Amino acid sequence: MAFLATEQDGEPSSDESKFELVSGETTIGRHPDCGIVVDAGAVSRMHAKVINDGSGHYLEDMSSRNGTFLNGQLISGSALLKEGDRIRISDVEFVFDSGVEPEDVPDLFKGGEACNGTKFGVMMYDENETAQLSGSGSGSAKVEYRSSADGLKMSATPEAKLEALMQINRNLGNVLAIEDVLPKVLESLFDIFPSADRGFVVMLTESGDLVPRWVKTRGTHDETETLRISRTIIREVMSSGEAILSIDASDDERFDSSQSIADFSIRSMICAPLKDADGNAFGALQIDSTQGGGQFMEEDTDLLSGVAAQAGIVINNARMHEAALKQKEVQQDLKLATEVQQAFLPDCEPVGTGYRVRSFYQAANHIGGDYFDYIEMGDGRIGVVVADVVGHGVAAAMFMAKLSAETRFCLAREPDVAQAIVQLNDRMSRLQVERFITFLLVVIDPASECVTIVNAGHMPPIIRASKDSAICEPGEEESGLPIAIDSGMDYEAVEHPMNVGDIAVLYTDGIDEAMDADDQLFGIERVRQLTAEGGDAEVVKDRIVKEVRDHIGDAAPFDDMCLVVIERMQPANEKPATSEQQEAAEGVTAG
Repeated sequence: MAFLATEQDGEPSSDESKFELVSGETTIGRHPDCGIVVDAGAVSRMHAKVINDGSGHYLEDMSSRNGTFLNGQLISGSALLKEGDRIRISDVEFVFDSGVEPEDVPDLFKGGEACNGTKFGVMMYDENETAQLSGSGSGSAKVEYRSSADGLKMSATPEAKLEALMQINRNLGNVLAIEDVLPKVLESLFDIFPSADRGFVVMLTESGDLVPRWVKTRGTHDETETLRISRTIIREVMSSGEAILSIDASDDERFDSSQSIADFSIRSMICAPLKDADGNAFGALQIDSTQGGGQFMEEDTDLLSGVAAQAGIVINNARMHEAALKQKEVQQDLKLATEVQQAFLPDCEPVGTGYRVRSFYQAANHIGGDYFDYIEMGDGRIGVVVADVVGHGVAAAMFMAKLSAETRFCLAREPDVAQAIVQLNDRMSRLQVERFITFLLVVIDPASECVTIVNAGHMPPIIRASKDSAICEPGEEESGLPIAIDSGMDYEAVEHPMNVGDIAVLYTDGIDEAMDADDQLFGIERVRQLTAEGGDAEVVKDRIVKEVRDHIGDAAPFDDMCLVVIERMQPANEKPATSEQQEAAEGVTAG
């Protein structure tokens, strides 16, 4: 049973992201009648189809607006699908899974990249420790060349070789994708070397593993057989930086214990390193001939080395191009994620409440897990929320977005703020995500002389009294566990008086745990001192932010930073000011 499957972050897709290819036709597009529905604006209603005629699966574009790509190439007409082929429609990529598992092929590619260009199972094979190549470690691949009496020599003429080399130049000149470079290199080598029965490219992964990236064979072979490639030979070539030639591998003492030579009756082989512009080997290019085929000669070594040198530069350029494109995509994704996250944060402070509110927010890495919000609760009250999702980056930001939506829902649904946070914790805990949230809610009520505080594992607010600048931190003892650790937790609401001129400072640990170049913390005590020094909400906010930034200096921020300062402007027995009146009052105060 064959499938088209999507991938997420390079990992295999879940069953929900696998689409079975039925007998006959499976259509792909935006139309709901399609077998695979891709809901994206750049996808045509009937974009492409996969035809299963019993002998194989064929991909065909259905005159779509933006085309269908197979392994990075725009297709026209029908194309036969092979295991691991990548189909791209708009921004969606599918991987073809034939459903046929080769027999007795070990799992060799964990953490690596899949081999393309063949239906063979491919096995990287380490020779016995005693099977060391002669001359190993000498810095030279010079060997004694020996040929058998019945060996067949190259039949390609010098003119044919020159034409093939020129064709390589033409083929590789404008190629920017690795999946396009590799087959073109091997196709050209088969033109240059009529004796070659197999050819393959092996490259290092980021983790340092050797992985076959492309394989080509001449003629037809059993698709269930496993190609064994000598890792020992590849590493020797990469280590020495020079090509290795064996005119007659079966009679070569260096390969007496090589199982890969014996298994495939390899008669002759050449292996050359692939190098980047700095001369560092990142892979190897090998061709070989089997019994009944021809032999490679000494002059062929220089020829393959030249091709490998050219291919190495082109492949490395393609890798850098792909890395640049990936980086660009990452930057675009981060930019979009930043814009989305900013949309979850309030764009203005609440007015008409009898309170002045000022805020500061800065993510450590484009996007973060810190969160603050001003939530109208329907009865004149305003909920001021400051929270910190453990961790950083996209995952924390996504969890923060969910928290934002759930907080608004729970506060709108339940007027008892303590019960609202109980419900919030239960709903976030059901997600079963290995993250938790420290959460602080301060409810402003224009009709009350008090604010209501609910604390879930967060630092309590720092409150400065206007009459004597005394500092207190209410609700610390009543704090419950952070959100999303476990369901069924109870939370307690605490009331604290707020007189005209009183200041409340709410913050995340990116403020008090900000570090300088010597890893010295800013500290909670310093936040308390800066709060006690006086000034209105604007002054206090600016003072703390400046001191934190001065403390950090040129060091990169270690954590997201969030700060909200609340100042009582009017007593509760007065009618709350209109937004125009409060803005005017704030202007007078600031002046």
